[in-house]
Amino acid sequence: MTATAHALVGGVIAATIPDPRLGVTLALASHPFLDMIPHWDFGRGWKMKTKLRLFTEASFDLLLGVSLAYLLFGVHVPNIWYFFLCILASEIWDMLEIPYWFFNWRFPPFSTLYKFQSRIQGRAKDTSFGILTQVITVSAIVVILNSFTFY
Repeated sequence: MTATAHALVGGVIAATIPDPRLGVTLALASHPFLDMIPHWDFGRGWKMKTKLRLFTEASFDLLLGVSLAYLLFGVHVPNIWYFFLCILASEIWDMLEIPYWFFNWRFPPFSTLYKFQSRIQGRAKDTSFGILTQVITVSAIVVILNSFTFY
């Protein structure tokens, strides 16, 4: 999934689940489950991209996701630190791969995390289908979580 999708899920978790222990845990656990769904993301073909291009695309994706999550959900969270912690928890899996991608740190825990994430990735064969699956998945999570009143 894109960092935008992960950030939106982390944001809606923070906006709907008041208990930080549960919210951060769910945000952390959401990442691998979301990645199993066939999708497209900016990391596709990362070995063929320059490090500058990969960094630029990943940074744009992350900033877009955090910004959208804040605009849509951040204003509804009483504790802004909790909100950003949920987003961090939803993104941390990919962030921990940065040393593997950019610094060629091919040793544990970075190599282990990279191999695990590579195995669970649901890869859409078509970009438009991969984007559509993310829109549907994130929308469904938002609707489901917003249908409950936790606060």
